[in-house]
Amino acid sequence: MRQTVEKWSTQITEIVSGWPSVEAVTLGDPLGEDVYDPHFFLSLDVYYTGNIPSPEERCASFTFGGGFEFSPSGKKDRFLIEEVPIRIEYIEKEKFAARVDGKEGLFVLLRENGSYPFYRILHSRILFSRSSWFEETREKLENLPDSFWTSLRTFFLSRLEHHFSDLEAASIRQDPLLFLVASGSFVRVLCSTVFIINRTFEPSLRVLQKAIRELPVLPESFHVRLENFLRCEPSLSLSRKSEIAGLLVKSLIHLV
Repeated sequence: MRQTVEKWSTQITEIVSGWPSVEAVTLGDPLGEDVYDPHFFLSLDVYYTGNIPSPEERCASFTFGGGFEFSPSGKKDRFLIEEVPIRIEYIEKEKFAARVDGKEGLFVLLRENGSYPFYRILHSRILFSRSSWFEETREKLENLPDSFWTSLRTFFLSRLEHHFSDLEAASIRQDPLLFLVASGSFVRVLCSTVFIINRTFEPSLRVLQKAIRELPVLPESFHVRLENFLRCEPSLSLSRKSEIAGLLVKSLIHLV
């Protein structure tokens, strides 16, 4: 697997680093144990200034791949190389820098992705860097002021209470579909909040369950309550699950 990762990440980097607007290219940890694992894919982040080639031009550049597709925004590419899934995300350097500095766009980023984009900065491997910008950004994230963590904690706690209200309303109405949808949002933000309380950024969703168990600061009975909430058993009513969710929220608020 290592040879596969090195071969294709190097070849892709050689292409995109030739685009004048590209500032840095990084490789996230390959997910999955081997190429036959359904979780396995190569994930590259391309940070750029100005403009990048169009999706059609990028497709023509990756002639060694197949099944090319791009997101509606044109900022994400997916394709296959010898049945290996490749994912490339194109990130505007200036916008991301503003978010790291706590300026415009920070909370929009957190609302959509949690703190995972910051995790990727810290834990990705640098394949190409045109300047010292990426290393300096990583250093900033390793030395964030208390005010930054406080603002993130306040933001996530507020969103957690919001999603809990939706979940509680669905329980009172006995609306299982609404409850299921609200539950997904609730758990997602719950995990984000726990990581921020621990002053660390959350990893990929695929390893989130393992990572959350390793956090040093957690409320008493947190894991038991979370596991009970996630159980899919007919005997566990919506009202009981809502009660468990309420205990999870209160335990985090008391923790801070």
